[in-house]
Amino acid sequence: MSGINIGWLLLLVDLLIVVLLIPTVILQRRESGATLAWIVTIILIPFLGLLAFWIFGTTRLHMRRRKRHLIEARLAPALHELQLPLLKLRIAGLPPSLLKLAKKLDNVGPLAGNEITLFRKGQQAFDAIEAAIDKSRHHIHLLYYIWEPDRMGMRLRDALVQACQRGVEVRLLVDDVGSRNARQQFFQDLIKAGGRVERFLPINPFSRQLALNNRNHRKIVVVDGKIGFTGGMNVGDVYAGLAEPWHDLHAQISGSVVHSLQEVFCQDWYHASAEDLVSAHYFPQATDRGHVWAQMLASGPADERWRTIHTLLFAAINLAEKRVWIETPYFVPDPSIVMALQTAALRGVDVRLLLPSQSDHPLVLHAGRSFLDKILAAGVRVFELQGIMPHAKTVTIDGVFSTLGSANMDQRSFRLNFEANLFFYGKDVAHQLEQDFLSLCADAKEVTLESRQNISLFQRFKEGLGRVLAPLL
Repeated sequence: MSGINIGWLLLLVDLLIVVLLIPTVILQRRESGATLAWIVTIILIPFLGLLAFWIFGTTRLHMRRRKRHLIEARLAPALHELQLPLLKLRIAGLPPSLLKLAKKLDNVGPLAGNEITLFRKGQQAFDAIEAAIDKSRHHIHLLYYIWEPDRMGMRLRDALVQACQRGVEVRLLVDDVGSRNARQQFFQDLIKAGGRVERFLPINPFSRQLALNNRNHRKIVVVDGKIGFTGGMNVGDVYAGLAEPWHDLHAQISGSVVHSLQEVFCQDWYHASAEDLVSAHYFPQATDRGHVWAQMLASGPADERWRTIHTLLFAAINLAEKRVWIETPYFVPDPSIVMALQTAALRGVDVRLLLPSQSDHPLVLHAGRSFLDKILAAGVRVFELQGIMPHAKTVTIDGVFSTLGSANMDQRSFRLNFEANLFFYGKDVAHQLEQDFLSLCADAKEVTLESRQNISLFQRFKEGLGRVLAPLL
């Protein structure tokens, strides 16, 4: 075949890819920015665009899902006692409209009677998790995006093996992409001891399960249905402070909201294994353990109606009157969050962002910096932490509303990943997070409009490229 014929054949294939793929992108009904980004990518680089769309752009998701009303029916007495009147929360100075929205998003709302312990040091967090595992009597449920087969990964695995040998039920669910380094052989001792290990949305190219989107980014541990852990820490040396400098946040929680953590795990486990865990054995009677009002919100691509975490954060920022302080490792906001931050700052609200100065995902870092000029001009203050990777994801508003969990302030967390955040209503947790935030900002370098004017042309090009791809990140 001559070179001319090969050229015409490649051109024909290019056209076929463009003609067939662009209608598929349009029919997905994404946000306009993401749709246009995919169309431009497919037109400019059809072959690579086809491969990228196959891996990152497919949105088909078939999940086993239990209906929430069935869960409520099975546990009606226990759940009813937890749903205390929201009127009691007004003493915390929270806008009534925000509380109504919070209840609407999961039909439960904030729950009273919780005790929270925050961990900024990974070693302390994993010590607490291991201590809870060692004291377990009935079951241990774990859900992680990343589980590394390193020292910390082996240490926690071995603690689970010992729990199994005492007769404790152990169920571990890991994301198949995030935990790709910890293959089945790594968990063989746990499985032999009686533990159950499942992988969330396993990658299988033969069944077209190749998408790297729709990953389970949650980090949840529930012990005996009474003690829970969640936050930003995956399982690995880096999160335990045994590797490169890494700054994270995790929480131990006991009280009524542990039922919500358990429910999230049970739903994800049901999808992965078809095993229904909704019974009183895993949802014991909740007791009053403290005075913190808390709510667990889970969001993901399988949500039929609301992007719960994104929706509540957007509303809270717009209702802020004094301050909005955000700590996030990955900042790629959608237009609604950008507008909320700008208008809050223009209204005189003290809006601050704490971001990394360098990142394990450079493209995401450049994409996020492309938004800085606009929000700095509105009065938002931006701080970059030097020499350390801040991986915590927190928001505090007006000293009475706060959140921590797995969701970054980016479009991937809001649209594409399965996430889970704890929200706190009242001053106690918000005050702790604000003190941590101020301490970190004191060691960070503030980014100003003046300093932004001195960045190189090459840096601006990298930011511009990241901005084009922002809807896909």
